[in-house]
Amino acid sequence: MSTPCGIDTILGLIFFVVGMLVRFGDSVLKQYYQPVLNSLESSLNNSGYINVDFSSFSLSDLVGGLAIFLIVFGVILLIITFLGCCGACIKQQVLLVIYAIVVIVILAGELVFVGILYGKPELVQDQIKNPLKTAINSDFMGFNGTNIVSLGWNFAHQQIKCCGVDGYNDFDNATIWLRDYGAPIGTLQTPVTCCKTLPTDTTDYSCATMPTASTNYLNTGCFDEVWNLCMGNVALVGGCIAGFGVIQLVLIIFAFAIFWDARKNNKVGTDI
Repeated sequence: MSTPCGIDTILGLIFFVVGMLVRFGDSVLKQYYQPVLNSLESSLNNSGYINVDFSSFSLSDLVGGLAIFLIVFGVILLIITFLGCCGACIKQQVLLVIYAIVVIVILAGELVFVGILYGKPELVQDQIKNPLKTAINSDFMGFNGTNIVSLGWNFAHQQIKCCGVDGYNDFDNATIWLRDYGAPIGTLQTPVTCCKTLPTDTTDYSCATMPTASTNYLNTGCFDEVWNLCMGNVALVGGCIAGFGVIQLVLIIFAFAIFWDARKNNKVGTDI
C-alpha cells in the first residue's frame, strides 16, 4: 500500500505547493510577467499618461480564487491519503472503508466532469465566461485603468496575444471605458492593448480605431486561447486524467483487499 499512498501524497503536495506559490509567491512569479507590465507602462508614458505605476498589480490577486481551490484540493487529497495509509498500516477497517468510499465518490465525480468537459463543454465554459464578461462591462477602464480588472485584461491581451473573452465585441458594453477621444484620434473599436504593437504616438491609435487582423488581435478570444492551451491536447489531457483515474482505482482495490484481509484475520482470531 505504500507505493499508491506515496503517489497520492505526491499529487496532493503538488496541488498544495502550486496553490501556495500562486497565492503567496508573487515575488517569485513577477520576474516572468514584469516585462509585459514594463512595456505597458512605457507605452502609456509615451502616449502622454504621466506617472503611470503598475507596481500594485499582482497576478496572485488576479487568480487568487484558483490558488485557493488548488490549496484546498491539495489538503483534502492529503487528508484522504493519510486516512488510507493509516488504515492500511494498522489495518483499521473503518478508516479503509471511509477512504475507499471517498475515493470512489471523487472518481465518479471526475468521470462525470470529464464527460461534460468533452461532451458539452459549453456548460463549463459559459460558467467561466459570463462572470468575465460581466466584470468587463462594469469595471474595465481601458488602457490606463489601474483597477484589477483593467490591469488583468491589459496584461492578458499582451501576454496571451488576444482580445476580450471571445473577441473585441465583449467591450461594446463596457460602461466606464473611455473610448471616444475625439479628433484626431477618433473612437476606439478595441482596447489599445489588443493592438499587436502598442502605439507610441499620442495621436495615432489607428490599430485600435481602425483595427485589422494584421494590426490587432480583435477576433482572437483570450478564453479560447487559454482553453486550447490547457485542454486542446486531448491525448495529453485524456492520458493524464486516465492515469490519475487508474491510480485511484488501484487505491480503491488495495483498500478493499486490505479490508478483507483484516476482516479475515479478525475472524480467525475470534474463532481461536
